Amino acid sequence: MTRHALFIDAGCTFGHSQGGLSHAFVDLGRRTLESLGWTTDVTRIDDGWVVEDEVRKILAARLIVIQTPGWWMSTPWKLKKYQDEVFVMPELCGGDGRSRHDPSKLYGSGGFLTDKHYLLSSTWNAPLEAFEDPKQFFGGVSIDGVFLPLHRTMAFLGLKALPSFMANDVIKNPQIDADMKRFVAHLEGAVKDL
Repeated sequence: MTRHALFIDAGCTFGHSQGGLSHAFVDLGRRTLESLGWTTDVTRIDDGWVVEDEVRKILAARLIVIQTPGWWMSTPWKLKKYQDEVFVMPELCGGDGRSRHDPSKLYGSGGFLTDKHYLLSSTWNAPLEAFEDPKQFFGGVSIDGVFLPLHRTMAFLGLKALPSFMANDVIKNPQIDADMKRFVAHLEGAVKDL
């Protein structure tokens, strides 16, 4: 399989946000991977999508990077709509995996994308401590605990997780240049064996 990545850019126009930070991370991620010899596609959720085109992009990708802002402790609703419309397609998932004839096949094992990986990258106004400290808001569950439904969705499709990336305090105490440098290093490290 060629080294091809699909970036799903969930930066959306809501209230005070225009999605610019997510777009900037996607642009940087594309440039980073392309400098390493990858080819890339982007789906910008705010611009809409054609389901058949998304299926083709997903099937062509070795890596799917979901770049999203943290909105109300989750992702923007448009990303969920994308999942609901695209991920249900039979080329991507063969049902929940169970079989009446073979009880060893367990729920969640029917995904067809078992030769692919995904990486979740997110931006939050919440500080890192809110995710890691058991006494703070998210109770120490980490970004992967907060995004557990999205991780399980990707696993349902058969995708394998790469370590998640998070930029914190992006409004109250922004360190965007440092976050961008961390993102490049994170992405380079995550894909080195793909």
